[in-house]
Amino acid sequence: MPANTGTPPPDWTPPEQALWHAYRTGRTLDLRTGDPTRDDPATAAHWPPARRIRATTIGRLLLGGPEPEPGHTARLTLRGARITGHVDLTASRIDIPVSIKDSAFDETLVLDHTQLPSLDLDGCTLPALGAEGIRADSWFGLRNARIAGELWLFNARIGGEADLRGTTVGTTATLGSIVVDGTLRLSDGFTVTGETRLRNARITGDLFLHHARLYNPGHTALAASGIVVEGGLLAHGLHMHGEANFIGARVATALTFVDVHFDHPDDWALLLIEATCTVLTLRPAPGSTGRISLRDAHTARFVDDVLGWPDDLAVELDGFTYQRLTHRSDDHARPTAEQRLAWLDRQHGADFGTGPRPFAPAPYEQLATAMRADGREADARHVLRAKERLRHRALGRAAGTWGALQDAAVGFGYLPARALTWIAVLLAGGTGYFRWAGAPSPVKAGEAPTWDPFLYTLDLLLPVIDLGHETARDPTGADKAVALVLIVAGWVLVTTVIAGVGRTLKR
Repeated sequence: MPANTGTPPPDWTPPEQALWHAYRTGRTLDLRTGDPTRDDPATAAHWPPARRIRATTIGRLLLGGPEPEPGHTARLTLRGARITGHVDLTASRIDIPVSIKDSAFDETLVLDHTQLPSLDLDGCTLPALGAEGIRADSWFGLRNARIAGELWLFNARIGGEADLRGTTVGTTATLGSIVVDGTLRLSDGFTVTGETRLRNARITGDLFLHHARLYNPGHTALAASGIVVEGGLLAHGLHMHGEANFIGARVATALTFVDVHFDHPDDWALLLIEATCTVLTLRPAPGSTGRISLRDAHTARFVDDVLGWPDDLAVELDGFTYQRLTHRSDDHARPTAEQRLAWLDRQHGADFGTGPRPFAPAPYEQLATAMRADGREADARHVLRAKERLRHRALGRAAGTWGALQDAAVGFGYLPARALTWIAVLLAGGTGYFRWAGAPSPVKAGEAPTWDPFLYTLDLLLPVIDLGHETARDPTGADKAVALVLIVAGWVLVTTVIAGVGRTLKR
């Protein structure tokens, strides 16, 4: 075909010849009528021949088009066309930007391993799009497009932003191992009926999933294991039927799930196993169902909404670590320790596929550590007491009974002031008893110190101090029983006080 003249091939149709001239000057060929109902690409089957461009024409312009007119830059910019035939540009190198908007492709568009400066397919309808290994130097646009079948962008490389806002995909959307040197937008009505695949993707900017709709009931709706996001991964208002898998995800800044509707009853709705980020915000939408796993995940700050947590959404917390704990920052008050414990207890008694979870102390210890970091020492002790209470119950009836006694007496050692109170009560009771019962017989006649029921009781209670009264007397009968009670109680209570003081000094 003529390459350096202004004459298009004679067998080209009038709209194709118009595209020839638009290509040479870098202008847009707009075939739309201005009537939205008639310009909708979904109605392209009824468009007149004046709006049709053959696939061969597109191929000839992109792979061997004419020289641009002097003073102009060649580009392919087309709107409102029906592309007939099969466009296959596999392994092609295209040197000009390509923009085909608000158009309809009759057959699958194939761009496997194609290299080009930029690609814009906003508003198009396609049976399917295959673009494995595509290289777009600065831009990949697929906004508000409709793909009846599969979107295949596996191993694609985008030098700038990739924007798929508002696009709908009829089956699966494969973006596994994609590399985006900028922001990836799968948001604002981005809808997939099938699996969305982002395994091992790498995004140097942010990944937006705001108000996306991902539907694959009973199966994986979003597969993003191993994803690396060097900015933030932000999902506000995401609506999902099926499982979201972020196992091993690495997010440099914020990993945010706010008002996300999880809908996967009795199965995993969100897997964040071994995921890492700087700030994790997890505030599911009311009515969410399923189970969330934070097992072995790590974040510096965890932001949640305990008071608004859905009743039918269980959570697995084994190995989940965080340095600071923050509640939602709007009108909700800070949750109490009891409310935190109620949320924490969701991991126990919930059926995670293998029956109710056995007791695990680590989540309670982690919660207490985070509370201490926020200066909530009393709440931290409250949580640790609850941990000990559950631990003893899990060991059986005998251990549970012994634990209940420890809890009532000394708060498992986390209430040293209570231990001091018991010491005072026992000291007063022992003093009163021995004042009434009289002095036990001395071990050696004439060598016992002057009888003092207070000092004798105090010597029995304090195992770390020898006042000389306990060893000088040999109680028998009821006196011996009372003395043994005081000695045992003293050991328990004094060691509790010492442990409490030690924890205070350590902090």
